[in-house]
Amino acid sequence: MKRLTKILSVMLMIAAFGAMALPAAAQSDGSKSKSITEDAINDSYRVSNPWRRSVDDLSVDLQPDQVVISATMTFRNGATHVTETTLIPAVTNGRVTWTVDEALIDGDPASDDLLAQINASITSSWANYVKTHGPTGRITAVDVTDDALTITYTPLVAPRIRRG
Repeated sequence: MKRLTKILSVMLMIAAFGAMALPAAAQSDGSKSKSITEDAINDSYRVSNPWRRSVDDLSVDLQPDQVVISATMTFRNGATHVTETTLIPAVTNGRVTWTVDEALIDGDPASDDLLAQINASITSSWANYVKTHGPTGRITAVDVTDDALTITYTPLVAPRIRRG
């Protein structure tokens, strides 16, 4: 089950973090936003070509206020499982946290212990990703609609260095 936890965490990062790579659009209050469409997420290399050979049929379905990631996983022993993971974003203290609300394995809900492991793994993975790839600033909102994921943030202004 640890392997399943890691795979589900990777699927989340692949799908949801693609939004960080798009150009920002300025807004009137000084904040910026980055958006990515559901089609762009599903067409991205990491979704269409998962790095783990055991993952097939990976897809991301954006729904109002949540992201659903589906995949078929084949293990070394030949066992194949269809997974569906529902993630809900939240903004706390300028940071995004993703929480697995529900994980289904072959249609059966994952145990509370497994959900706790998945959520712990996602939290640490997301924090590491944002430190190295995320925009500099405070996130103010995450909006998930049927066709796009948008992250709004207020960029940090670098202090001016006075010369001479």
